[in-house]
Amino acid sequence: MLEGEGGDMRFGFRFTKVSFLLAIVVCALILPADFHAQGTSNLSGRVLDQQGAVLPGVGLTLRGQDTGLFRESISNENGTFVFTAMVPGVYQLEAELPGFKKYQQSSMRLEVGKTVTVNVVLEVGQVTEEVQVISEAPLVDTTSKEIGGHLENREIVDLPSINRNFTGYLSLLPGAVPNFNSGFGADGVVVGGQSGNNVAYSLDGSANNDSQRGGASGAQARVPIEAIQEFQLLVGQFDAEFGGSGGVVNAVSKQGTNAFHGSGFGFFKDSKFTAMDYFAKKNNLAKPQTSEQQFGGTLGGPVVQGKAHFFGSLERVVLNRGVTIFIPARPEFNSAETQKARVWNIFGRFDHQINSKHTWGFRWLAEWSPQNPLLNPSRTIPAQEQEKDLDQTYVGTFTSVLSPTTLNTFRVAVTSEDVFNGSPSFFANGGKQELLKPTLEFQTFRDQQSPRVTRAVDHTYLVNDTFSFYVPDFGGDHNFKAGVEASYTSNRQFEGGSLNGSFSFSGNGPFNAADPRTWPDLFTVRVPGPRDFLAKLSYGSAYFQDKWKISPNFTISAGLRYDVEVVPVNESNNPSFSSPADYPVDKNNVAPRVGFSYGLNNGRSVIRGGWGLFFQRTTFGDVSPYSTTGVFSDSFTVSFPTSGRDPGPSAGRLPTEPTLLTFPDVNRALLNQMFPAGAVQKNTGAVNLDNPDRKTPYSHQLSFGFQQQVGSSLAIGADYVSTLSRDHIVRKDMNLGLRINTTRTGRVDRPNPNFVSSVLTPFNVGEMSYHALQVQVEKRFSDFYSFRTSYTLSRNRGNVSGANSTSNFQLIDDLRLNLNEGPLNGDRRHNLSTSGTFEVPRTGGLRLSAVSRFLTGSPISIIDSTTDPDRNGNLNDPLPAGTYTGVGADAFTFENKGGRNGAYGPSYFQFDSRVSYKFRVGEGKSLEVLSEVLNLTNHTSFENPSGDRRVSDFLVPTAILNDGPTRTLQLGVRFAF
Repeated sequence: MLEGEGGDMRFGFRFTKVSFLLAIVVCALILPADFHAQGTSNLSGRVLDQQGAVLPGVGLTLRGQDTGLFRESISNENGTFVFTAMVPGVYQLEAELPGFKKYQQSSMRLEVGKTVTVNVVLEVGQVTEEVQVISEAPLVDTTSKEIGGHLENREIVDLPSINRNFTGYLSLLPGAVPNFNSGFGADGVVVGGQSGNNVAYSLDGSANNDSQRGGASGAQARVPIEAIQEFQLLVGQFDAEFGGSGGVVNAVSKQGTNAFHGSGFGFFKDSKFTAMDYFAKKNNLAKPQTSEQQFGGTLGGPVVQGKAHFFGSLERVVLNRGVTIFIPARPEFNSAETQKARVWNIFGRFDHQINSKHTWGFRWLAEWSPQNPLLNPSRTIPAQEQEKDLDQTYVGTFTSVLSPTTLNTFRVAVTSEDVFNGSPSFFANGGKQELLKPTLEFQTFRDQQSPRVTRAVDHTYLVNDTFSFYVPDFGGDHNFKAGVEASYTSNRQFEGGSLNGSFSFSGNGPFNAADPRTWPDLFTVRVPGPRDFLAKLSYGSAYFQDKWKISPNFTISAGLRYDVEVVPVNESNNPSFSSPADYPVDKNNVAPRVGFSYGLNNGRSVIRGGWGLFFQRTTFGDVSPYSTTGVFSDSFTVSFPTSGRDPGPSAGRLPTEPTLLTFPDVNRALLNQMFPAGAVQKNTGAVNLDNPDRKTPYSHQLSFGFQQQVGSSLAIGADYVSTLSRDHIVRKDMNLGLRINTTRTGRVDRPNPNFVSSVLTPFNVGEMSYHALQVQVEKRFSDFYSFRTSYTLSRNRGNVSGANSTSNFQLIDDLRLNLNEGPLNGDRRHNLSTSGTFEVPRTGGLRLSAVSRFLTGSPISIIDSTTDPDRNGNLNDPLPAGTYTGVGADAFTFENKGGRNGAYGPSYFQFDSRVSYKFRVGEGKSLEVLSEVLNLTNHTSFENPSGDRRVSDFLVPTAILNDGPTRTLQLGVRFAF
């Protein structure tokens, strides 16, 4: 299994654990890491005398105030200068010219993704005299059309957090819809109404994404918040240097300084201070013994003063999280359980300035995060799973200042993941899924055994080069940036799911051999064996970007990007291709982007707008089925009966399908006869055939907005964003049949006798539209307080339900996408978040902070799978518009507008609070003790209930959104020096 990737599954993970522990030791000894790239900042300006005349030939030095690392430049003929690709941080700017006093401006904060503009005014005098200026970073960037937001470490560390995952803070910014996880897991966001898969995560400018799912579950390797200096979320109009289409997250790690600094922290939860969740309390279940400890520390400092520095972080998470198994139809299965996670996270970076021209760095991030058991509220205990996961990223960079106006950055990076999911019994019996009991799929829950067995081992190798150059006084000042990137990803996929077989039932009752209605009516199984498949993806891109400052107030941003992806697909036995190697490659992905920004009120206000074309990135999850489940395959899932459900049990008769009559045992003899082990056979399950015309989906984005700085610390902004996404994949069934009647068990007759089941082929016919008003008020910390409020009013609709979706309304050869038109699954009409910190005066260190989030409900389809009115074999036909109510004390009543996603589910609300006190315990040292109450109001936010009128839980909630949390007390302590 997975030859070349660490041997068998047990040895493979033993090896990675040893490697991980050795890496911890190495990091503890040398603490490597760093680098510079897209997660950078810029400083530009002009040197003038006191009369406003330009001064060329002025020597300028920009020096890290804490590190001593520096960059040099010279003002040009028109007095302008620029420092590009600077590591975000606090800087000091110095300027010298004979006959003038030396100029020094300190405490200049350069923030990720922003350009700070300054005017340096020199006074006549001796160079031995100094003019000192203390400044603070402006809240408004008057040179950028990009839309998004920015949070620095102080704001992150001061606010309460359910799991201390920095991705969770993204929802504090407008345009981002969160997907939280109350325990240890990857938080994600949906940005600009697009799929979470399309969000691109980077750390210090290097990609940190999952090759299988993109950004659907957040960053590939979780970045600890103690190691984060700041981060930026771009929700739209990002420049041509960024690929993808669904938002960009730029996280910047801390770096070492000329003094030793660090922190030690611990956060603790216990079941004694955690409220029972809604369903556990309702069913009088025993309270689970939950607890959580997160502890660790950071250390950074000099290796050589002013030249070389290190920074490292080590974090441990010991989590026992409560999850309520709630199955209303079978209360005997209800229980309050504990999900366990044992996590190590380690990060390190090293920076070295060789001389005034050259700088290099290295960064490493790794996380080992096994979870056992991995619980799902709608599955019984025997049907639960466990997960093993190791994520790592390595990045090295070399930056060269070629002249005062040119800079080059070269980078190499590796990102890897080894994630393994299966049931505890699968791991216990040596990985023989076929020897385990079959899965029992009841109407509303799963029992006896998990069918899942998946392992993905992927490595992405990346090389890129970015060249920046500044051209002044050429119809204005031009800040050019050009770059190329190439990457290669290998993804080894092992799929052994359903080798044990699954029996499905029309009801929820226990099996009674004497009662035909309790017999299964469908059997599915993977045959003839597991899938072991190596997928490859090569990616190349090039871009050119110009920030053209026509006047001190007016900037035009124009860029052009080109992306090409080569994803080999085995097109064997696909009649649409002349050769098995003739897979589609979309070579027309040219993306122009243009926008403007106009500064007003001496740079305190900006009007901005733009238009751009953005292409999606392909993930392995998008294309792998074309290689693995074609006409012939060595591993596919087949159903019995092949044309629907056995009609017997629903009619009170025993099934006639032979594979069902041996229940509760799997008829292995029959399966081995039909599908001999080790053979490549005709795929009698769903067949996926690629389309030679398959293209990359893209989006047009248009925006217009305004931002105003009020006073020295408050900014207010609003942007209108319109995103029109086109060419999304819809999988058309080329062998769609007709049901002989409208009952759910009626036989489905398919037109092509050469195929038993569906033949799914991708077509670029899906469309989505997103329109939003995004508003943000940001108050930087001053006068003892800070706060941030973000509000998004949006409308997100389309004729597809998600990436690579099908149309539930297809009839014969007609996709009938007009009937599929409706709200997208992630549509949230109103999204409001507020956060803030207040330092109580005259208390010596008392601080209060809070985070509040509110989201209106997400869409839900109201259906009745009892019948198939259009006889297209799909049991998801929406019910007519009207008012629908479930049965039971907790049942919801929904106003349904009809069609797909015609109703909206319950809303989400959570209020988290913190009280802390910071003691000064010496020069530059502090000890903070804190108490957080998460979900202070103990509000229960429910998952969308089932919208199927046939099932017993119709419109009755059975799960809490992302498993909570309930009201939880968290105690913490943090020492900083």
